[in-house]
Amino acid sequence: MGKISITKEFSWDMAHMLSNHRGLCSNLHGHTYRMQVQISRKDKGVLEDTLHSDGMVMDFSDLKAIVQRKIIEPLDHAFMFWCDTNDSVERQIAELLKSSGKKVASVKYRPTAEEMAASFFDVLTQELADSDIVVDKIKIWETTTSFAEVIREV
Repeated sequence: MGKISITKEFSWDMAHMLSNHRGLCSNLHGHTYRMQVQISRKDKGVLEDTLHSDGMVMDFSDLKAIVQRKIIEPLDHAFMFWCDTNDSVERQIAELLKSSGKKVASVKYRPTAEEMAASFFDVLTQELADSDIVVDKIKIWETTTSFAEVIREV
């Protein structure tokens, strides 16, 4: 028996730094991130039942609106700041940017592609909790050759 899913792709530009990292990523730097969001309807057992009565899992524009509002808009052209960092330079950068009216996204996790994928998976799962839509996978590219993904356990 098959299952129908849809996938929508997004991108945004964002700066971050990985304090105490042993490589170059300990410096302030940025990426053009790319993300795929894959969703499906809760499995009802037959292929036809995995579609809404309008023949869709979800309208692509509805998925786009949710992801834009919950993830892309807060992060695009922002500095992602780990609020629990012990790096005084990272804190100073975040404070300087905030006090200058610049966009800072404070998060409670280290700003790695893996942590972002896990966080975004949770954010979208919570956003869709009252529907029959489930998040199957979040895949985030930090570079053209490197990505992290979270896949829903069945």
